[in-house]
Amino acid sequence: MMSPELEPLAIDHRGKILRGTLYMGNGPEVMLLCHGFGGTRTGPGRLFVEMARALQAEGTSVLTFDRIGHGESCGSLADVTIEDEIAQLCQMLGAGPARGRMVHVVGHSLGAMEAASLAARMPDRIASLTLLAPAAAIVDDVARGQIIGRSLGPIRAGGIVEHDGQAVAAPIVDSARTFDPYAGLRSYRGPVTLHHGTADRLVAPSYSERYAKLLPRATLHLHDGVDHDFADVALRRRIIAGVQMHTAVPEAA
Repeated sequence: MMSPELEPLAIDHRGKILRGTLYMGNGPEVMLLCHGFGGTRTGPGRLFVEMARALQAEGTSVLTFDRIGHGESCGSLADVTIEDEIAQLCQMLGAGPARGRMVHVVGHSLGAMEAASLAARMPDRIASLTLLAPAAAIVDDVARGQIIGRSLGPIRAGGIVEHDGQAVAAPIVDSARTFDPYAGLRSYRGPVTLHHGTADRLVAPSYSERYAKLLPRATLHLHDGVDHDFADVALRRRIIAGVQMHTAVPEAA
């Protein structure tokens, strides 16, 4: 079996380079994959690689980027803000085959929260949404004095907290204090599929339940005993199959 065709992508975002991969398909549909906080464009446990290959095999072109401060892209995790990450997603909609087209979007964790906000702001560009454990919890966590399960004390004192050996600092905390993850969601009337594990210790399923109430065409799937990274082979196959159902529908539908 031949390896899938991959093309490197690079976007200049405010003087910093976003690096990505294009899985070029031979059909009209285009998908953007959005990783979580501290993750990379391969997704949790390479979920996005598996998803991109499956979609490419049936003709869909897939774009997946490392956001600033992640993976191979420029910058530091310490400089990340939510609004700038959404601005990066907006810019990704102009890359390669996504330019000028309706785009299907899949997001995981913080990437899912930001993907939903992207759809609320640019509903005419988003063909469908698949949200995996959207991490709107970050707003409530910061209000309670925490981030990624750690006290904000060191950050308040001008320092950092660590996440997988990387520095997390004031910018993302300050941005979370003023961010409304639910703003404008009712304006997006495309199809939305939500997945959330009942054993998710980072983001409670109640956050996906709230998204399901606000997004007019949302369908919510709760998965018993599944964690934040959807570490279940059979479930991943079902999630990918559901994403393929979105891309099988003509974008004008």
